[in-house]
Amino acid sequence: MAVWVAVAGAVALTVGAVLPVSPDAGPGYLSWPLLAVLALVPAGVAVWAAYSGRHGLAAGLIAGLAALAPGRLLLDVQFFVNGSLTVRPELYLPDRLLDRSGVAVGFWLLAIGHLLTIAAGLRAARVARDLNEIAGSESGQRRWRLVVPLLAVVMAVGLLMSPVVSTDPYLLARSAFEGPGAALAGFVLLAGALPIAAVVGFSSASDGVARGTLGGAAAAVFAVALPAVVAGLVVPDLHVAWGPCMAVVATLLVLLLTPLATPQQTAAEGTDLAGEARVPGLTIWRAVTALLAVLTAVAAVIGALAPQLAGQTHTDSPARWLLVVAAVLVLLPAPFLFAAKTARVARGFLAVLWAGVVLAGTAVLSTAITASEATGLGGLGGTVSYHLGAGSVFTAIALGLSGLTALAATVAGVVERDDEGTEGPRPNVLVPVVAAAVLAVATFGTPVFTAPDYPSPGLWSDFDTPSWGLLTAVLVVLGVLALAVRSRPGAAAAALGGAALVLALHVAELPLVGSAIDGSRPGLGFWLGLAAVVATVAAAVTAAAGAKTAEDTGKTQP
Repeated sequence: MAVWVAVAGAVALTVGAVLPVSPDAGPGYLSWPLLAVLALVPAGVAVWAAYSGRHGLAAGLIAGLAALAPGRLLLDVQFFVNGSLTVRPELYLPDRLLDRSGVAVGFWLLAIGHLLTIAAGLRAARVARDLNEIAGSESGQRRWRLVVPLLAVVMAVGLLMSPVVSTDPYLLARSAFEGPGAALAGFVLLAGALPIAAVVGFSSASDGVARGTLGGAAAAVFAVALPAVVAGLVVPDLHVAWGPCMAVVATLLVLLLTPLATPQQTAAEGTDLAGEARVPGLTIWRAVTALLAVLTAVAAVIGALAPQLAGQTHTDSPARWLLVVAAVLVLLPAPFLFAAKTARVARGFLAVLWAGVVLAGTAVLSTAITASEATGLGGLGGTVSYHLGAGSVFTAIALGLSGLTALAATVAGVVERDDEGTEGPRPNVLVPVVAAAVLAVATFGTPVFTAPDYPSPGLWSDFDTPSWGLLTAVLVVLGVLALAVRSRPGAAAAALGGAALVLALHVAELPLVGSAIDGSRPGLGFWLGLAAVVATVAAAVTAAAGAKTAEDTGKTQP
């Protein structure tokens, strides 16, 4: 049943690509044959798999497609909200100035296609769950295959970047964070669903479900990114952008790795290889984490110090020194990952400190985004030769690399727990952790400094580009505080130390950012942030004392 619902969805997507999505503008090129192939081929593979007895492959493929269908649906909903703001040249490329545009029958068919895909995915997910239960525990233990989620993050970052480079006066090509609300929500859903689908895929016990899930997610990414690449190649005044190329290349690598990244060993072979690969797997992931941390720091420093806008307008961000400090904080633990005695602590710090780069990097990017909106650069209000400067480009790269660093540090932590187990005492840090959590929400939700005629971006009001950094930082800090209560004392102490540094970085906005703004003075968030740092440090010290006590107890036992 799920297969035929998915087929109906693919047919609806195909017909929706043939018919116009708006009466006011048509496709920029003959895109419907490509869109038809991207919609019908995965559905055809699912039908073949189901009728050849490969039910796991069919269920996983449909579930993988459905995982990204809500994000794709929101991307198309932007046509209904305001099609003139969309950057979808394969479906809509205006030839005149439009303030708004209507929708045609093609839009409704695209929406129906996505809804049918979601419905099929819900049914397929239940089938996949049953097949995983029948398959039992996963047999293969090839830890290097965890590179698939890293590639999924690269795909997500690519989708968030500008789909094309445009010199067309009627098409303002922007990244997801510069675009309209519905499209931004769609891209964020896609970026969030990709790593989750990758993790679900490679962790499935059923070989068919694992391969199908990864293949379905890859097919959905192709459907979003590949038409933009083709538009950059064939449409006049449009040029290929880095973002969709990154997504397509990473997707191809996922498809190549899928046969190797799914369980194919017997139980005996899996046991032998797991024992042999234990230490090398941990060493490799620590090295990968260190390398990504160094690359993140280098990109962040370049992004902070290089010009944010290219051309005659030279704009420096007042948050650039905050980003430099964030880069230093990420760089410092990296060398300690290569020493056995300090690797666990360094890994715990890096699993949190990456959020500091996001916190500072979004503030730096806000300068270029605000300048472009204020001057009309890149649109009809000004010169059409607007380009982001090297600072903006490298800051965006640093944001993507920080996400990869976080994922690599998390994977290294999973491998550590597999090697060492999870048994042992837990730190008694509930009281300082609760206090730190309340204070963290308060400090990230209130301005660290205030100044005349300076609207401080926040979580509850004036939500702007830097607010995404605030949201990321507060979620990471709250997650660390929640896990600290259940973690072993040593791991809790390291993670809490990283959370304290992220909070301290936020507090440091007063001297590092506020000093560049006339009339700045401490805000409520500054004092709340100091209190949050004190509470978090107290929790970290308590956890570290518990780790020392546990170590001494272990040494005295016969």
